[in-house]
Amino acid sequence: MRGCALCGRRCGAVRGRGEKGACGAAGEMLVAQALIHPGEEPPLTGPAPGGSGAIFFSGCCLGCVFCQNYQISQSPGSGEPVSQSQLVDIMFRLKDRGAVNINLVSPTPYVLKLAPAVARARSRGLGLPIVYNTGGYDSPEALAVMEGLVDIYLPDAKLAPPPGDSPGDPDGRSMRLLGVGDYVWVNRSALVEMNRQVGEFTIGEDGLATKGMLVRHLVLPDDLARTTLLLPWLRETFGTGVYLSVMNQYFPSHMVKVGHNTQFRDWPGLGRPLSEFEYDGVVRQMMELGFDNAFVQETGASELLRPDFSKPDAFNWPQGHAHAGCPEISRNESELIGKNRKEGKCCEMRRNDMTSAACLAAMPG
Repeated sequence: MRGCALCGRRCGAVRGRGEKGACGAAGEMLVAQALIHPGEEPPLTGPAPGGSGAIFFSGCCLGCVFCQNYQISQSPGSGEPVSQSQLVDIMFRLKDRGAVNINLVSPTPYVLKLAPAVARARSRGLGLPIVYNTGGYDSPEALAVMEGLVDIYLPDAKLAPPPGDSPGDPDGRSMRLLGVGDYVWVNRSALVEMNRQVGEFTIGEDGLATKGMLVRHLVLPDDLARTTLLLPWLRETFGTGVYLSVMNQYFPSHMVKVGHNTQFRDWPGLGRPLSEFEYDGVVRQMMELGFDNAFVQETGASELLRPDFSKPDAFNWPQGHAHAGCPEISRNESELIGKNRKEGKCCEMRRNDMTSAACLAAMPG
């Protein structure tokens, strides 16, 4: 039996013997919740009453100290064991409830069992795009298993390296924030491979995504994620047409909750939400860099996006809120981004135009 090498940790756990990896996963798939999620990016949710068919797996390859899903990601043994057949049944139940895709959230530890289940669902006529929603710490081996089975990759790019770092250099900030020191290098390799597999993010005439890669980034206070360095790399590597979802929904959670963050006194920004001023600066940089397809969030998104996985439905969406005033973004609206950039109206645009066109409620996996 071969040891596990599905994420950058390459911990070597032998799942067939029931050994648990650092992610908390052993030999069986654990599902925390399966639900219709109306709060993903508009091309992934569609108009009401539909939504993304989200399947939240328990465990995670990372150890983010601010994780918003910590109840299931950082709690070994959370969730219910499911077989491949049961997972296929879950997919079809979500389809029957109106899901416009099947959204596999934090799937990396389970790809060896997921891949046959996805193939079986397709052979039975599932007919929905498969979304691979990941923290972005996937190994080449994991992505090779999923090649041809994933329609849409939805990875995080959580962090950039410090200036002057060379590939492979460990990063102390990454170790403290994410639990791994090599996140950036594993992540960058994974993004390139995902893009190779599925290509350009494509939206059909109905406004729904059909294929491609959409990269998510959660902006942290005080530029702790080095967003100002990450955005230029994304442009250099994937071009200005890459689809981005740049989120302002940070709030102190998990290890950095207010009153429990004494170990992060040197990073006081972790103890507060992201400010509008900080987020406006990121939007301004995106405009200056020339990105054409960037989703942004309204101020106050973090208030809505606080899951509680102790409840039967982790999200308490106000009736109609997730879709009200949130039409899908088209390429024409992306051109408006470029126009406003040239006219120096990026922050005004975010408050007026983009908040009505991209009222996102995106949740990182």
